[in-house]
Amino acid sequence: MLIAAPTDQHLKLVETVVGAGVPVLCEKPVGTRAADATAAAAAVERAGVAFQVGYWRRFVPELRALRERIVAGELGELLQISCLQWDAEPPSAQFRAHSGGIAVDMAVHELDQARWLTGQELSSVTAMPGGGGEHPDADPDVATIVARLAGGTLLTVSVGRIFPEGDCCWVEVFGTAGYERIPFIWGPPTGPGDEVFHAALVAQAEAFAAAVRSGEAAGAGATDAVAALTSAELAAEALRNAGSRVPA
Repeated sequence: MLIAAPTDQHLKLVETVVGAGVPVLCEKPVGTRAADATAAAAAVERAGVAFQVGYWRRFVPELRALRERIVAGELGELLQISCLQWDAEPPSAQFRAHSGGIAVDMAVHELDQARWLTGQELSSVTAMPGGGGEHPDADPDVATIVARLAGGTLLTVSVGRIFPEGDCCWVEVFGTAGYERIPFIWGPPTGPGDEVFHAALVAQAEAFAAAVRSGEAAGAGATDAVAALTSAELAAEALRNAGSRVPA
């Protein structure tokens, strides 16, 4: 079953569906707090059913190739990874009310992506809200997150909701032996970026179906949901405190 309800309904739905013995592909991030993802992970473990989280970027061919290059050491020691996601326009007030804020709604993708690409967990988080938009205090429309990964790599995350180029996502990796910049989503909704997004969603769904049949995990799992949402919650706390450093 696919769960694509508002974020603050994820936990209750996951607990209900897996409790009935039904495998679940849940949209990210499985709740608005780390405690939600942790509770969902516990429910999945009790049920013993297939569970996958909708971090669709793990199914983008360009990013999969980048990860293989990183694992193979082709870029050398990783010095910094920068993950950026800028949307064309802010969401509706109704969406904001259920999303958990920019760190949980948007940056959680970048945080999972960085973990997956580098194989490193976050060790500390600093974040600063930016200007623009009508909700700078409750839910800023621009934010920058800086984190140090366990292996020493520096992570920068840039997210925003006001971008004339359209909905865009890109990543930059700085290594001692190489550099990569990959704009894997770029431009208006009807542009090539939309095709990349839809292809990744299809690949994600196919991987989930295969996992249900074989019992072998695919894509992001419950543990990944907990890790990404834990980091996003730390970032959200730092944003509320306008730049404080929060140990992971």
